[in-house]
Amino acid sequence: MSATFNYARRPFRDDRPAYVFAALLLLAGAVLLTINLRMAADYRRQVADTRAEIAQLETREHKAEEKAQAARAALGSYQLSALAEESRGLARIAAERKFSWTSLLARLERTLPPDVGIMHLQPQFGMKGESSLEMQLSARSRDALVRTVEALSKSPEFGHVDLRQEAQPDQATGPDPLQFQLSCAYDPEGSERKAAKAVDHDVPIPKKPVAPRVTPRKGKPK
Repeated sequence: MSATFNYARRPFRDDRPAYVFAALLLLAGAVLLTINLRMAADYRRQVADTRAEIAQLETREHKAEEKAQAARAALGSYQLSALAEESRGLARIAAERKFSWTSLLARLERTLPPDVGIMHLQPQFGMKGESSLEMQLSARSRDALVRTVEALSKSPEFGHVDLRQEAQPDQATGPDPLQFQLSCAYDPEGSERKAAKAVDHDVPIPKKPVAPRVTPRKGKPK
């Protein structure tokens, strides 16, 4: 008995469900990839916005710090200027309290020529404690005016003489005195400062030369 084989017939498999499942998996993967890409884009956008906000906040912080430093500097300069102004005011008050009319009149009496009279005298005090004088004087001649300016300029207590006004006498009304106004600086300690400068610049006295010492020789007794 011989066996018969039918080679045209073979067992066939239905792979369509597998293909459908694979297609569904690919579709799900594509959907998930799209979602991930959108999430990544949103994340990057949020990160960029956050960085921009951080940069804006840092810029505002720098500006606020600069304004605070400027405000502190302005406050410090204002305090320094106020303190300097107060110290200058105190120096002026101290100069006014230290001022002596007796010493001033005595110095003017020694300095001014004898034929010059004082008609008006007003001291002025600066913010740093310096003092000056406003004077209205009278003299018999213009030569006395010249001698007055020269005497005040050479005096260590006075200086920086400025002739403000000069009124010539009217010859028709009689021999009226010559009146003139001047201002000058006044330093009550001018003589002391000049003496101190002279001592500082004084030439040292040279020492006397010492004579050489002669030692007598010992001779033989005769």
